[in-house]
Amino acid sequence: MKCTLLVFFLFFVFQTVAQDLDLQHEIEFVNLKIQQTEKGERLNWLDSLTKLTYRNPKLEYDAVLRKTIDFAIKLDSLNFAAKKVADLMGFQNNFLGKPQEGLKLFNTYVDKLNKGKDFGAIGRMYLNAADSYYYTGDIDTSFEYYALTKSYAKKAKDEQLLGWATMYIGFNESEIGKFAEASQSLKEASQIFTKLKDTINILGAKNSLAVLYSRNAFYEEAEKERNESIMMIGKTNRFNSLTNLYYNAAEDHKRRGDFKKQLVSIKAAYLANSKLSNAFLLESKILTQLINAYCKNDSILQAEKCFEDLNVLYEKNDSDDMKEQIVQAKRVLFFAKGEYKKAVNYSVEFLSLVKNKKAYPGDIAAAEQFLAEAYKANGDSINYKNHLLNHYILKDSLSNTQKLKSLAYYQTLYETEKRDLKIENQNANISVLNLENKNKTQLMFFGFSGLLLLFGGLMFYRSFQNTKRRVKTQKEFSQELIITQEQERMRIAKDLHDGVGQQMTLLKIKAHNSGQTELSAMAYKALEEVRSISRDLYPVTLKKLGLTDSIEQLLLDLDEETDLFVSVEIDDVNTCFNETESLNLYRFIQESVNNVLKHANAKTLIVNIVKQSDGIKVLIKDNGQGFEVSKMSNQNSLGLKTMAERVSMLKGHLSIKSKRKAGTSILVQIPV
Repeated sequence: MKCTLLVFFLFFVFQTVAQDLDLQHEIEFVNLKIQQTEKGERLNWLDSLTKLTYRNPKLEYDAVLRKTIDFAIKLDSLNFAAKKVADLMGFQNNFLGKPQEGLKLFNTYVDKLNKGKDFGAIGRMYLNAADSYYYTGDIDTSFEYYALTKSYAKKAKDEQLLGWATMYIGFNESEIGKFAEASQSLKEASQIFTKLKDTINILGAKNSLAVLYSRNAFYEEAEKERNESIMMIGKTNRFNSLTNLYYNAAEDHKRRGDFKKQLVSIKAAYLANSKLSNAFLLESKILTQLINAYCKNDSILQAEKCFEDLNVLYEKNDSDDMKEQIVQAKRVLFFAKGEYKKAVNYSVEFLSLVKNKKAYPGDIAAAEQFLAEAYKANGDSINYKNHLLNHYILKDSLSNTQKLKSLAYYQTLYETEKRDLKIENQNANISVLNLENKNKTQLMFFGFSGLLLLFGGLMFYRSFQNTKRRVKTQKEFSQELIITQEQERMRIAKDLHDGVGQQMTLLKIKAHNSGQTELSAMAYKALEEVRSISRDLYPVTLKKLGLTDSIEQLLLDLDEETDLFVSVEIDDVNTCFNETESLNLYRFIQESVNNVLKHANAKTLIVNIVKQSDGIKVLIKDNGQGFEVSKMSNQNSLGLKTMAERVSMLKGHLSIKSKRKAGTSILVQIPV
């Protein structure tokens, strides 16, 4: 057993070292190409180097990106440079936690790059600059830069960028106490991201909305938003969103005095955070709350273990924020251990820290309350009463503020609903007037129309019945034709595999054994062609892998074998269809993708198969040259008819949207 483990360990080490060596060789090769080339070709190699070193400080990603930016500006490639500056600012802000460096970058390059025409790239620079100001505590300036970002996003018609700027404005409005405005901004951002089907940012907006509700004591609304977000995440690996959701849930449970639920939620946050590459960003705050939760649940030993981990982080980083976490943890831990004098000292220090940084009033009120309890436990009744009084004054003030914000929030909702209702009423009145005028005109024709309708109705009914029978017969014939075609394909595929395939295999073996290498190679090539034809005739992967994996394999092969960029999002739908239905859905996907390859001349293909409460939604979208749907329908396109018939056999609904030079979108709704 020990020998087996040793072999496995050595193999793992060997694999890791081999991968590192391969990466190093690639970097050396690209560096050589950079030295040997000039102008645009050299810029392309520099871009390749940024991708190889992406966000890896050990591989000098920062220096590589700066070199690439400077060379791009030298070549007057301002749009390219703007994108790279935005990337580097995001790296400094969000990965290294150095917003001051992000601002230096912005101030260094902004005047040069503002001359570019890629408003989306420039907007992303301003977005990261706004983030830098926010992280350094200058919220007023960050407001200005988020507003500039929105203007650039609108110029570029960049919905993604507009959603980010709107969401971050909501964050800022929340910070400065504009509850109603923040709520509206976050809801607007959520709508933008929902339109874009951007799940990660939908989660970000909803989580921020939940925090906003929590701070204003709307705990039920906050819990509803968080639960919806957790349901959206499901079994995906969006651990960053889960960390924030569970951390904020723990904060709510602590404020409401439910310490058992607080412990459950903060443990979940710790577990999710541990799976992130940048776990260090939130680890100290999570550990501090874990210590609090363990102490509240009489688990002092567990709290002390968490404090040891927190202290290790403090030794590596003694920033003001980390110091605050240490002091906060110590006051709770010493109080729980009965060392009330030390608890008082650290509580006094913690209160001073939160006051100096002008923290959220609810946090200051909680700090006053904890200090009062520490004084009481230490036998100091005078200070206990003073700080308890401070706690109640702050709490009452906060409660009044929350009530005012709630009133403003509901007033905003009321005004919005009243405005929408007024518009609806106006539209309804216009509709009524139009209807009255229409009725007066129609009365003149009713007498004559009645006679015509009586005669025409009989004729129409007979024609309708005949047409209905023809359509039904034609539909049954088409479906039977497809079924027969699939059966024939299956038979031919089996004959090719079992008959011709075996003969070609035998021929290849004999040629190889007799030393006829050229004949053996020809036989092997012919055998592969037979196998390829057989697979096209009938996808054997359906039985081996199931529908979901078969479709994924089809699209993976397409991504590897063509120049198409293929984006795939497929839910598990194996249990939703029987064997015949699975084959029809697979064929539909296959035919749609083949049409893209043959006719679309596209660069990107998106395939989404999503399981919803009311059925399965299939979206196939490309950015190719498109076509006139009505024109193809008039020409009785056999391909479109076959696709429509397969969807009909699945009892689904097919819609195709396409325009010349605007790509094609195929949407299928299948009830389950």
